[in-house]
Amino acid sequence: MNDNAITDLKQFITATISQQTTQLDQKIDRLDQKLSARIDEMDERLNSKIDTLDTKVDDIQSAIGDALSTSNDTVQTQLQNHEQRLTTLEAKPA
Repeated sequence: MNDNAITDLKQFITATISQQTTQLDQKIDRLDQKLSARIDEMDERLNSKIDTLDTKVDDIQSAIGDALSTSNDTVQTQLQNHEQRLTTLEAKPA
């Protein structure tokens, strides 16, 4: 092999490696775009689910608040009735 053949071989190897590297870069870019799109899609779905859960939690909190209010009103009414009965019972012996 002479110097010209070695130089040609070096150029061929350099060109081949450069071409392969460029192709790999393009594949990486396409994969990056696909991953970014997939991540964005998943992010939107998760945000939608979070919004739905927030709404459900708000509904549950509201229902619990209403139930507690009703229960407290019932207990308050019973306490007033007991107070009236006690007052009546205390007044009878006197």
